[in-house]
Order: sequence, then C-alpha cells, then structure tokens
Amino acid sequence: MAPRNERVREGRPSERRYRRSGRLADALRLQLEACREEERLAAIVVSDEHGFCVAHSGGDGRHEEIAARLPILADPAQRQSLDDDDGGLQPLHAVLAVTTFSIAGAKLHACVVKESGAAAEASADGAEVLARVVSGFSRLLSR
Repeated sequence: MAPRNERVREGRPSERRYRRSGRLADALRLQLEACREEERLAAIVVSDEHGFCVAHSGGDGRHEEIAARLPILADPAQRQSLDDDDGGLQPLHAVLAVTTFSIAGAKLHACVVKESGAAAEASADGAEVLARVVSGFSRLLSR
C-alpha cells in the first residue's frame, strides 16, 4: 500500500478531505470508509456494549450480525466458545483485530474484517487501523 504522499504524487489526491459531513452519523461512516478503503478491508464495525451497531463500513449486509458478536469477541473468555462454534459466521473467522474503548462513559467495541485472501495487503494485526478508528471516533464524538 502506497503512503498518502505517494498517492498524491501519482495524481490520486486523498478523497478524505473532500468527503466530510456535518451530520455525526455520516461523519463516523465516512471516517470508517476511509480507513477501510485505505487498508483494503472487507469491513469495519463498531458496536456498543450490548452489540448494537453504532457505525460500519462494508460488511456485505452482515454488519448487524458482526456487531451483535463484538462484545463476545472482545472478551477472551467468551471468544473461545465462539471460535469453537462454527455457526456459519464466516466473516467472524476473518476478524483481524478487536478493541474496546470508552467515550463519554460509553463502552464501544470495534473490529476490522479482512477481505478473503487479502491478508497480505491488510495490516498484519489490524491494530493501526483500529487506533485510527478510536482516534476518529474520539475526535468526532467530543464535539
């Protein structure tokens, strides 16, 4: 993946600065889309502590299902039982990383899901993109 400066030099300026919204829900979605597209991920999903989808990008319509499982994926003890149950949830087997963070007392979970066969193109563990997601959400929700 080319760094941002290389993309600009190649004549492809970053769209991030042009795709903005004054509406919070749209701004959160656009932030997730920028991260997902740059990292060539299948999805980024953020849920609350009850598993309700707060925001997502990608997911082929399964974002609600992924969001519902995020509280379990974020808890190592519960995640083992989910890993043992195949349950037909293939996108969950492609989860690269999950993180939990708090904003204004609300506990949120975020995950990145890789494209099938695109592991080499995405960040090795998804930690960098999750850090960007947390930073973006913190910035947008603190307004």
